[in-house]
Order: sequence, then structure tokens, then C-alpha cells
Amino acid sequence: MRESAAKRLRFALPALSIAFLLALVPQTTCILRLTLGLPCPACGLTRAALALLRLDLATATAFHPLALPLAFVAIATVFAARFLDDAAWKRFGRDVSGGSGVAIVIVWALRFLGLFGGPVP
Repeated sequence: MRESAAKRLRFALPALSIAFLLALVPQTTCILRLTLGLPCPACGLTRAALALLRLDLATATAFHPLALPLAFVAIATVFAARFLDDAAWKRFGRDVSGGSGVAIVIVWALRFLGLFGGPVP
């Protein structure tokens, strides 16, 4: 029996709830940045998502170069949850989460080398 899209996406609810609450805080909430003074791989993604909601692509990209691609991944995940069978959904989840994680870490490292505008502003 195939799971419903809502059931498949339930894992995202805690993360989205936390991100929503953190977006309400006016200063940085990144634990790595607060403790070590270094931005984490995902630093800037909350501010980038808020900029995307305002359709401000330049600001979103300045906060995190993967903001737009990750937004497309999020949208694709909702559609995949609705239309893929169980085996394809599991493969999709594994491939997308692994690929996104690797991309985020690579961009993080490249920003320390001065690419993509350097570390998060």
C-alpha cells in the first residue's frame, strides 16, 4: 500500500517549524557561528528563503548560493511525495538528501576560499 503525500512529508514538519521560529529572531541563531564564530554549511539559508519569498533573488543568492536550487528541490519533493511509488520515493529521498547535503558542504568550503562572495554576510 502506498503512503499518502502528507505521511511521506511529515518528517519535514519539525524542521520547518523550527526554521519558521528562527526566522522570527532578528539576530543570528546559528550555534556554530555563536560558539566558534564560523558560519555553518547552512548559514544564510533561512534569510535566503525569506528573500525568495519576497522574490528578491539577488539577496537570496548572496545569503546562500544554493537558495534557489534548494527551493526547486523542495517543490520537487512535494510533487515526488504525491506521485512516486514507494520504491521510487525511497530512492528519490536518498538521492536528493545526499546530493543536497554534499552540495551544501561543497559550497560552504568554496565560500571559505572566497568564491560565491565569501562566507555568509
